[in-house]
Amino acid sequence: MRHLTVIAVVFGVISVTSIRGQSPPAPSSALDAVMQAFWNASGQGSREDAGRKIVASAASFDDVAQRLRAGRQYGPQKTGRIELPLRAGGVALDNAVEIPANYDPAREWPLRVSLHGGVGRQPPNPGDPPARPLNNRIASDGEIVLHPRAWFDSAWWTPRQIENLAKLIDRVKHDYNVDESRVYVTGISDGGTGVYYLAMRDATPWAACIPLNGHPSVIANPDTGADGQLYAGNLVNCPLRIVNGGRDPLYPAASVAPIIEMFKRTGATLQFQVYPDAGHDVSWWPQERARFEAFLAAHHRVAHPEKISWETERTDRYNRFRWLVIDRLGKRASDVALDDINTFSPAPTMERVLFDRDKPSGRVDAVRHGNDFDVRTRGVQTFTLLISPDVVDVGRPIRVTVNGKPVHDAVVKKDVATLVKWAARDQDRTMLYGAELHINVP
Repeated sequence: MRHLTVIAVVFGVISVTSIRGQSPPAPSSALDAVMQAFWNASGQGSREDAGRKIVASAASFDDVAQRLRAGRQYGPQKTGRIELPLRAGGVALDNAVEIPANYDPAREWPLRVSLHGGVGRQPPNPGDPPARPLNNRIASDGEIVLHPRAWFDSAWWTPRQIENLAKLIDRVKHDYNVDESRVYVTGISDGGTGVYYLAMRDATPWAACIPLNGHPSVIANPDTGADGQLYAGNLVNCPLRIVNGGRDPLYPAASVAPIIEMFKRTGATLQFQVYPDAGHDVSWWPQERARFEAFLAAHHRVAHPEKISWETERTDRYNRFRWLVIDRLGKRASDVALDDINTFSPAPTMERVLFDRDKPSGRVDAVRHGNDFDVRTRGVQTFTLLISPDVVDVGRPIRVTVNGKPVHDAVVKKDVATLVKWAARDQDRTMLYGAELHINVP
């Protein structure tokens, strides 16, 4: 990864295979050497280069998959506050991560991505006072906390910040034993609003999305400059716990409540907690902490959910959720009607559209039952299903029905190149894909 402070990687003697209760991979000096190079590689591009050597080794699919599930060996690392500066889209961002003093590489740790408020500022120029420190306003124990930095031109709803977040999570997962099923995002004020944006645009990493003192209408306002169009239906993919104060002078709970009712109509897993006497602050934390932690405990990420719904107006980004990738947009004769939940009622006799849109979008709703995929689409011409041998029996035919019409019924071949390609992108021991199934909508 470019422009990052280098953190030394010391490979210890504790194997992740023993942590996960799997049998150690069969020894193979040639394969182990190229796998070690893959684990040592920092950043997606470097892993992709190392991955090509794995493919060239002619190792079997099962041997490579077994090692990817086991993951790298983690050793002792620096703890405390660590600065992680990098440049995203040409902007310098002084990010930081907090590693617990009792960090133990022998076990997997939750990762909280904490988004700060006040993103309307410009980055400091040389000679300006230093930036506000990125502090942890929500006390926590037993988790790694990542503090990204945002400014006006790298706000949480910009491509620069999406790049920043992806690189930061990738870096932390490279150096520390992160539990991929317990990576969640939370934020306060503008950070809380940013959580809504990530849940609707870039939801793959998150086990849970927790907006605190935020307001969806901020990113609905064109003047905010949120990148692209927003679709409330995408919220079904990330469980939400939402907190607002009744006396908040900026985002009072009463003004958020009608939008929350709209979000509930999408079928999203959602809790809305109002603290009537709270302002634009975290005075509610002593009451909230146990509820917050219980919500996280109840919502670990499912790497391969049986149901997916995703909508986008572009295919260069924001077009993937876990095992679904939308490749090409456009109408098809078989398109079906899929409800667009996008109106709320700020008053009993009033109805308003929340998110304005001027570009056509495409949506895919897919349900997997074993080897059967039942898919409904609107405005999508082609899409890709990523096939994981962890949930699909690749030795048997995979059947895909799109808009009521059978489009695929055959066995797919496991492919090492595909396996390594997505492992390099995701760096995720639990989310492995052995085949890509490219589907043309009838």
